[in-house]
Amino acid sequence: MPSFMGYEKSLQNQLGKKYEVTLLNCDQYDKAILEEYKKCSKLRWMVRNLFSVIKEHDQERAEAKYLMQTLKKINSAKNYYSVVFCINGSFLSDKFYQVVKERNPQARFIYYAWDDVKNLIKQSHIKFFNEKFAYNISECKKYNFSYCPMFVQNEIVGHDSKDLYDILFIGSAHSDRQKIADELYSKYGKEYRLFIYLYDPTHTNGQFCHDQPLTYEKYIEYMRKSKVLIDVPQSTQEGPTTRSFDALLTKTKVVTVNPFIKEYPIYSDNILIVDRNNIVIDDAFINKPYIETGYQALAIPEWLKKFDL
Repeated sequence: MPSFMGYEKSLQNQLGKKYEVTLLNCDQYDKAILEEYKKCSKLRWMVRNLFSVIKEHDQERAEAKYLMQTLKKINSAKNYYSVVFCINGSFLSDKFYQVVKERNPQARFIYYAWDDVKNLIKQSHIKFFNEKFAYNISECKKYNFSYCPMFVQNEIVGHDSKDLYDILFIGSAHSDRQKIADELYSKYGKEYRLFIYLYDPTHTNGQFCHDQPLTYEKYIEYMRKSKVLIDVPQSTQEGPTTRSFDALLTKTKVVTVNPFIKEYPIYSDNILIVDRNNIVIDDAFINKPYIETGYQALAIPEWLKKFDL
């Protein structure tokens, strides 16, 4: 599972009540693998784009360099694991999954796509899994997966009695988020109370950037005290982000640039869809009260029941 805001630890702790858990961060070597993968000529890049088999071969070769390191982190005994549960897992080599499956032929192999499958560095590892789930409804239809929304770390925490901020924008400083942050501040900084926090480990991208990410607890605390949360997923992402579900816990309205959210059960009058290239937030939306919808996010125990775990 990817390492993200403590979600993997919360999941491990819940599973640990029933199972002996080995947690493997599939993104541990992501930067090194991507750098290795990029070490090629322009001609090789062209060939990769033309022939998927060449692309998959080069990806596997880059990931295989870390095969032994990852295999050492799991138990090698025969049939040691009763469940192999993978979330994304695209930075582990296919050989790794093959070895795990050969060692544990009696285990359930469950796959969950936490991100859009089309955006993963590869998809070839998914073939090792018998039970397949995804958070993206359209990809569930395309790949014949079962739909399951993301989980949240908390139960409902409620909204603070008095808002400190009108507009909240929290995230990593990738893609166009810094540009959007600057535009939000320029457009609404005088009229509304804004809190903007972008995580940028290099701390080079602008006035709202910080070299340390917010903790999950701080993130929830800010949401409890904000009228509206800005949601800016990757430009190619279709499924709802974790922010949309966390906002249910704090009863915070969401302004998102993701038009596909209309297709999901989470969509309600508490969500405003705007143009990524020209974010315009309606004053009435900011100031209107949060509307109870009856839709609830899945806490980890309920989420795991979707997989019979």
